[in-house]
Amino acid sequence: MSWEICYATPVEAEAHVVKGFLEQYGVPCLLANHRFAAQPLTFCALGQVKVLVPEDWIRIARGLIKGRTGRRAGRRRHRPAGVAPSGRTSQG
Repeated sequence: MSWEICYATPVEAEAHVVKGFLEQYGVPCLLANHRFAAQPLTFCALGQVKVLVPEDWIRIARGLIKGRTGRRAGRRRHRPAGVAPSGRTSQG
């Protein structure tokens, strides 16, 4: 079985969240940690943590990730209080 990269991030915690999200939908996952880790170097990310899935699952995994991030970005728009969608203030 061949494994493909479906997601990569320099933040290890983020990779674990994505892995858990995919596993929730039954997608088999592995993490490959390619980060440089020397103590006490903890203030920058050198390298990436990759989320791997079997090649048969790659389209499903990418679709789930894209759907999760697309929905979040598309529906959450910050608008100051008192400003209508047109950009005009509701006070006059």
